[in-house]
Amino acid sequence: MSSTFSTQASSYGTPLSPSSILHYDYPSPSLPYASSSPAEKLAACPAASAAATRIIAAAGQITSIVQKPFLFMSDASMVYTLPACLRLIEHLHIVEILRDAEDERQRLLAELQSANDSSALAHPLRLLSTHHILRETAPDTFALTRVASLLDSGKSVVDVFTKYKKYEDTSGIAAFVGLCTDELFKSAAYLTEAFTGVQLPLAPPGAFNLAFNTPVPFFECGREPGKSFRLERFSQAMIGTSGWESPGAILTAFDWLSLPRGSTIVDVGGGIGSTTMILARAFGGNPERRGSFRFIVQDRPVVVGLGLDAWRAQCPELLESGQVTFYDVNQHPAVYILRVVLHDWPDARARHVLLNLRLASSPETRLIIADHVLPLACWTLDTVLAHLEGAHGTLAPAPLLPNLGKASATPFSMDIVMHITFNGKERTLRELCALALSSGWRIARVTYSKGSHFGHLVCEPV
Repeated sequence: MSSTFSTQASSYGTPLSPSSILHYDYPSPSLPYASSSPAEKLAACPAASAAATRIIAAAGQITSIVQKPFLFMSDASMVYTLPACLRLIEHLHIVEILRDAEDERQRLLAELQSANDSSALAHPLRLLSTHHILRETAPDTFALTRVASLLDSGKSVVDVFTKYKKYEDTSGIAAFVGLCTDELFKSAAYLTEAFTGVQLPLAPPGAFNLAFNTPVPFFECGREPGKSFRLERFSQAMIGTSGWESPGAILTAFDWLSLPRGSTIVDVGGGIGSTTMILARAFGGNPERRGSFRFIVQDRPVVVGLGLDAWRAQCPELLESGQVTFYDVNQHPAVYILRVVLHDWPDARARHVLLNLRLASSPETRLIIADHVLPLACWTLDTVLAHLEGAHGTLAPAPLLPNLGKASATPFSMDIVMHITFNGKERTLRELCALALSSGWRIARVTYSKGSHFGHLVCEPV
């Protein structure tokens, strides 16, 4: 088993020489991701991000042209092997093993050897290396990459093997990958059955229920005996989805300082309160100062319990002061936030949510919908959206796909994920505008995170 892993002191390979560090080049694929490094800051700047997006779009489109059609279709048909291998390395904590100190690594690899054939394990690691997620530095010897480093929980190998709290106090990315490659991956295999009307007796229509042979909705599964880890992982995975947005994007999505002091902001379906925590840290504190607000996080009771634990560990003073509360009911708040909530529901149920919020709003209340906004893959002059502030026009010049193709894959994948899991969907801007109007709201402005189709839509009552 130990031969499967690099024996170098650093699993990321040889460090850059001092002379190369002076040149702020694009981030090295062999070094761990560090958002504060000069190279990562350079890559994240708007000009570099826009150029990278077009390169990705062009490379994907060129591949579809120059690769033999059968090979292109073959790759697409067997892409399921990639999430299968990702789940394996996340479940076996391979990233932590490769990162950990050499002596500790060898001891734990020896323990893994009794349960795994080292030669067999090299094969999924090689597939991941072929997709640039790991690196094969010598025969059957693998090392981490900038991409793989995102799966690192930062915990020691001993801790991740002896305690299941792997995802606590992390970026949530490992939890997100675990969720996507476990429940969601298995559910995707039943997409055709769900589309063609196959369903279990007394179960909601959906691929998830078929895959897990259960009439229980997705959000209730984590409450069943022996399955609480799924709920805990889901809550942490929602923190990981912050990668869809620029850091702190919620802070610039709305003119918060235009609100009166003491205004109430309600985070509906806010999970453990990760979005509210960003706002509370910026606008909490002294209740006498301008921009000091009261925050309410609303979610199911079982999620509220997890949220309270997280806030007691990270921001206990905001709970104790009463500036942040969970599960309170409030009429006529200044702002409602719906972050990645509406995509969980089909139109009829999403409309019901929006109508209830409209009924509980005053004419001054504003609603912020935060979701992926799907761009169309065809050329069109959309006069319906021409006067909406912040609405995207065409995203790329011909001959690129107008939605940037491969560079826009994530929101379209999420669209299918929402369908198989909840019978929900991501929506185009046209669809979001129509849904809002049908429930008493008008979208006045949309802002997008840099290099992303994740949007914050500010809505006014009508």
